[in-house]
Amino acid sequence: MKVAGTNESTLKYGSSAFASPSSSQRPKHKLLRRTVKNPAQRPPVRRKPGRSWRKLLVLIAYAYPASLSALLLLLYFVGERWWVTTALLYMPRVLLLVPLPFVLLGLLLARQRQLLWTQLLALALSLFPLMGLVLPGSNSKNPEAPSLRLLSFNTNSGYSGATEIVAQVLANHPDIVLIQEGQFGGGQIAEDLRARYPHVHATNQFTVASRFPILDATEPERLPYYGRVRSPRFMRYLIQTPLGVIAFYSVHPISPRGALNVHRFRDVLHQLRTGAFLKGDPEADLGANTGLRALQIAAVADLATHERVSVIIAGDTNLPGLSSILRDNLGNYQDAFRATASGFGYTFPAKHPFLRLDRIMSGPGFRFTSFAVGCGGVSDHLCVVADIERGQ
Repeated sequence: MKVAGTNESTLKYGSSAFASPSSSQRPKHKLLRRTVKNPAQRPPVRRKPGRSWRKLLVLIAYAYPASLSALLLLLYFVGERWWVTTALLYMPRVLLLVPLPFVLLGLLLARQRQLLWTQLLALALSLFPLMGLVLPGSNSKNPEAPSLRLLSFNTNSGYSGATEIVAQVLANHPDIVLIQEGQFGGGQIAEDLRARYPHVHATNQFTVASRFPILDATEPERLPYYGRVRSPRFMRYLIQTPLGVIAFYSVHPISPRGALNVHRFRDVLHQLRTGAFLKGDPEADLGANTGLRALQIAAVADLATHERVSVIIAGDTNLPGLSSILRDNLGNYQDAFRATASGFGYTFPAKHPFLRLDRIMSGPGFRFTSFAVGCGGVSDHLCVVADIERGQ
């Protein structure tokens, strides 16, 4: 059977009508191949310019409180056992706050507010354990209870003049005055105090003036140290007061300023800038100086421990906050500043104080009701004044 209009040859299997087009007749398509470039030839990835600074800022934010914590541990646990930490104990710790505003500003500008807690921690470490800030407390005075007011003052050998020094002392209305580094043998300071106080005793650098009878004044035996005998640098006074018989210790152990080659605060920067601080043998010099100071304070603590009456210790201790010598020997005594006052309580140097060296402390049986720092402008130290009552 034939189909009309169709050639028979075109219906055969394999005919050209149904054959696939030849390769020459196929449409040409461009072959796409994936090419891999040499990694070494790839252009460097450009990072945002602020990313590395942010990482550095985060590192600093954590490192600041961490370094303060390390310093605190060194000062507390090593302290005067190593000459480097001994020197650091007497440096102005307010300098520890210098990085704070810069790191804080950087965190705010970098929008890293989640790290602000690190700077709050740094601030707390600097102010409280390192600088010795005390918050206000309450220790009200009992108007019906007998009390006495004690003033302790390092008068810097009376260089500002006896009249000016005694005027500052009398302005605080103390019942008992303990003078350290006064004029030798009392001098004019003792004479001016005799005009106002019925009981005055003066010897070498120490003077006491009291409204109440002085029953005894004892200069302790000298202390053997490295083949020499050295002054214990304290006096013991037994005084009959309205609070009973009290043993008062007026203390002034050797200063570290000579061993540090620093006699005035402005000398500190000069010593650091010129390197004079490291001249000689600072380790041996400061070690010997610290050892003598520790021996003198230990002698005070030992004698006071054997008292049969109540004890009050006051004076220029030459021991700053975090001192292990102070903690080991007098740590059991109540500190008038910490018991009643607030702030830092710094007493040296008088113009720009950054160290709390002058203290009033008591054994059991007393209660401090007030504490103040005063007598500015007449010595390189400020005086300390405390009101004391009998307590539990």
